[in-house]
Amino acid sequence: MSEMHVYRFGPGMTDGKADMKNLLGGKGANLAEMALLKIPVPPGCTITTEVCTFYNENKQTYPSELDGQLKKALKDVENSVGAVFGDSSNPLLLSVRSGARTSMPGMMETVLNVGLNDSTREGLIAQSGDPRFVYDAQRRLIQMYSDVVMEKASGIEPEEGMGIRNQLEHELENMKEQNGVTEDTDLTAENLKDLVDIYKGKVLEVLKKPFPEDPWEQLWGPFQLFSIHGMGKEQKLTEKLKIFLRNGELL
Repeated sequence: MSEMHVYRFGPGMTDGKADMKNLLGGKGANLAEMALLKIPVPPGCTITTEVCTFYNENKQTYPSELDGQLKKALKDVENSVGAVFGDSSNPLLLSVRSGARTSMPGMMETVLNVGLNDSTREGLIAQSGDPRFVYDAQRRLIQMYSDVVMEKASGIEPEEGMGIRNQLEHELENMKEQNGVTEDTDLTAENLKDLVDIYKGKVLEVLKKPFPEDPWEQLWGPFQLFSIHGMGKEQKLTEKLKIFLRNGELL
């Protein structure tokens, strides 16, 4: 029987519990325990700390069973919420974060709205009836992902003030100036749609690689970053990935 690398949490499908912090990290174990106690938590899954240990001890490769286990766990999440990761008409968006056995300062930022791209945004627009909301969520994903995952994962150390996040913020300010507004909230849906394309172009220009449109590539990117670039050796051995639905929230 293969080792279990992915533990689900949520209504009727929780695999972990509170005393599994060494395996699931503090947050993962607590989410599992809350689900067992029937406290409402968004369904999701945790990749164990041992996967990161394996990755760093096996030439930056993952256990062969991991991909299949993750897809199976996400299928259970999809069935639970009635949405499909990467689907163009009824897409599931995920939040991805790192964690450790104990609370540690300087943990990687949570990456929100993973799975949002030019295809899935159309489904979200049809569902929400609010294109401005969706374009804004997409441009925020590009900004956070390119900074947290793409720039840091590449070991890029830009000059002061020249990081990709700052450069994208500059494009946002340019867009506001061009349209004679001072607040982000004053930009229209079309402004934000244009800004998404501008952001993608800037990411390619600065980082020399395109922002990933494939939802699965978006999902694996943060975990590869967490696996390689932990805060010191101890954290590398205790990191894990938590994936959970941002239930109705596109922040």
